[in-house]
Amino acid sequence: MPSFERLTIAEARTLTRAELLPRIEEEQKYWYDRIHTCAMRPGDEQAFKTFNDIVHIAANPHRAISDTDALAEGRPFDRDYWTKPLGELGEL
Repeated sequence: MPSFERLTIAEARTLTRAELLPRIEEEQKYWYDRIHTCAMRPGDEQAFKTFNDIVHIAANPHRAISDTDALAEGRPFDRDYWTKPLGELGEL
C-alpha cells in the first residue's frame, strides 16, 4: 500500500500545477519502484494510466520553456497556467 494517496482525475482538477507537481513527484517514485522491481499487480495498469494522463496535462515541458523564455526576455506570460486549478482552466 502506498504511503501517500494516489492522484485521481477528480482531485487533479481541483489543484493548481504548483500544488500538483510535488504530488506527481511523490507518486512517480512509487510507480518507478513498482515497475523496476517487477511488482506491478493486476489493476495497476489503469491506475498507472490515470497517473500518466495527469502528468501529461500538468507537466508540459514546452510551456515551461516558453514561460522561462518570456521571463528572461521580460515578456508577459499567462500566470493562470500555474495558479489556477486545472479544472478551472478546462485542461482536465
